[in-house]
Formats: sequence, C-alpha cells, structure tokens
Amino acid sequence: PKGVMIRHTSIARLVFGNQYATFGPDRVFLQMAAVSFDASTFELWGSLLHGAKLIIAPPGLLDVQALEGLLKRHRVTTLWLTSALLNHVVDQCPEALSSVSEILTGGEALSVRHISKAQRHLGPGVQLINGYGPTESTTFAVCYRIPAPVEPEAESILIGRPIGNTQVYVLDVHGQ
Repeated sequence: PKGVMIRHTSIARLVFGNQYATFGPDRVFLQMAAVSFDASTFELWGSLLHGAKLIIAPPGLLDVQALEGLLKRHRVTTLWLTSALLNHVVDQCPEALSSVSEILTGGEALSVRHISKAQRHLGPGVQLINGYGPTESTTFAVCYRIPAPVEPEAESILIGRPIGNTQVYVLDVHGQ
C-alpha cells in the first residue's frame, strides 16, 4: 500500500530461521490478503517455501460462516487476520476459528477484551500470535506468542521480541 519494494532477502528473513510460527510441509495456510498487502508475503512464501499447502480465499469479502467453512473444509492450520477482522470474528462467532492451530494477528494494537474472549472460546489448541512490523520491515519485525489466559489486569498485549535475523531499536523522542 505504501509502494515499498520487498527484496528477496526480506522474504527469506521473514520465513526462514524463525520460531514465531510453525512452517513445514504439514501446514496449510490461507491466503486472504491481497498480493499488494505485505501480509501476503507471509501467507505466500511462508507456505510455498516450506512445501506447505496454500489455500487462496475466493475474491470478495467472506462472512464469518463462509470463513469458518473454508477453514474447516481445507483444514487450515495457519491464518493471518488483521486485528480489526479478528475482533469482528470474535464478536460474531469466535468458534469459527476453532479448527486453526495458529492465528497471527496485528496491524494495530490488539484488544485485550477480544483476545481474552477468543482464548476462552478457542481453548488451548489455538495459539494466538501478535505480529507487528511496518511494511518496510516486510510483514513482521517482532512477534509475541500470547500466553493463555491473558492476565485479567492486562491493559495491553505485548508486541514481543524481534523475529530471527532482525534487530529492533526502541528510540525516545530525540531519536536516542
């Protein structure tokens, strides 16, 4: 969306030598992101470069029931949803995501209420992962495997630590 060029090395950094998600030939990824959106690099190359299966969502918007059917029919294991879409699904029918083992979400700060509700309805078999990074870093710079349950007094969900092959610098208002 910003016209950022993605280099081959950036994609390799994203999908090799990392533990933030599970990659391998036994995985099934769903591609819902448009190819012009940086999340598609995770969906496309995270699956295909590891011999996994890639399911391409039909064009247009899916309602929650259609998404649930797609996830179950194709036995999707790995899913990326923007935090806004995750919130919508959790509000409508969180059980729609129960067949997926890893759900990566982000794009904006996660809602503690929605993450807690998702964990209650999805159970321990579904790992929620906060993925954060500007487009310039190629999808994720940092990730956080959200422990269940979220602490009741939590005010926010952490963004985590750098993924493999990545350094992150936290700067103050003076760039220091």
